[in-house]
Amino acid sequence: MRNDKLPAPLSSESSTLIVSLMTTLPGRSTPAVQPDRPEATPAQNLVTILVSWWLMIGIFIDGWAHNTLGEELETFFTPWHAVFYSGYLVTALWIGSLVWRRWREGRRGLSAVPVGYGMALLGIPVFAFGGVGDMLWHIAFGIEVGIEALLSPTHLLLFLGAELIAVSPLVASWRARTSRKAPAANVWPAVLSATAALSFASFMNMYLWALYRVPQGYGENASSGDLASILLTAVMLAAPVLLLVKRWQLPFGAVTVLYGVNSALMIVLAPWLGDARWRVLLVGLVAGFLTDVLIAVLRPSPKRTVELRIFATALPLTVWLPYLGGAQALGLLSISLELWLGVCVMAALGGLALSGLIVPPALPSEAEG
Repeated sequence: MRNDKLPAPLSSESSTLIVSLMTTLPGRSTPAVQPDRPEATPAQNLVTILVSWWLMIGIFIDGWAHNTLGEELETFFTPWHAVFYSGYLVTALWIGSLVWRRWREGRRGLSAVPVGYGMALLGIPVFAFGGVGDMLWHIAFGIEVGIEALLSPTHLLLFLGAELIAVSPLVASWRARTSRKAPAANVWPAVLSATAALSFASFMNMYLWALYRVPQGYGENASSGDLASILLTAVMLAAPVLLLVKRWQLPFGAVTVLYGVNSALMIVLAPWLGDARWRVLLVGLVAGFLTDVLIAVLRPSPKRTVELRIFATALPLTVWLPYLGGAQALGLLSISLELWLGVCVMAALGGLALSGLIVPPALPSEAEG
């Protein structure tokens, strides 16, 4: 029997070299091995939120200027533009630094981009393109007033870019390898990112924002558009909460912060409301607190679908029963009891339907193949 020695095992360096050569030979289709994409830390996500909130607050200040000064605005170069464009610059530099750190570690392509931050990398050039286009648009056509300022194509590009940047920490937190009961430090960046996403969407739909309507008076001849705006606003307010509840067991106070900050930002845009602005803010805080109580009591989750459906149905009522009921008590609402209560029920049914899209019923095994 021969006693030949077995060949020595390949070193890790040799194995890597062979794999590399095999993946580059002509006609070979074996994909190259790519390292896992890095994950941003909760602290890095918080910094992203801080700089993107700088951008967001600047945009709301600019919205205030448009709504307050109107036709007095005659130039693109304004202090409020300086606020949000400087916020954009700092945000772009911060996102770039996150990628650069991974690049210096030897990662290339998407492997250098933290999970969830691909949206921010897309949002940065979209915002820049919208900003240059907006300057040229203003030079050529002047300053837009009213709803035209919201629906200007260049402004829509700015908001799309800002939304993509602001939502990146939410996506990064969502895809992090943590359970539903993740520590609060992991969940709060997602909550604050969702707050920014909701606020940008609210801004772009301010002309339909139902929380502006009642202080101006819902008369007996309230149009179907007035009532439809409640249903649209209800969906916009419910969607981020249901999305967060699907992924995490939220810390108490999360929705109070989400609704409170959103309400505070939105009343800045509505100087015509006068003292009624504080009632709108109070409704946001009360609705957020009631929602936090519902989450603590029901503990809704994808595995507790009955509780989730009950929560989704009750969620819009935390906003619209105090809002419309309070307006009725203050004499600001002259439509019938049947009508405003019916709108509340419609909003509740909308929340229930939305929960079916966010957490749909499980498919039978036969349908999964």
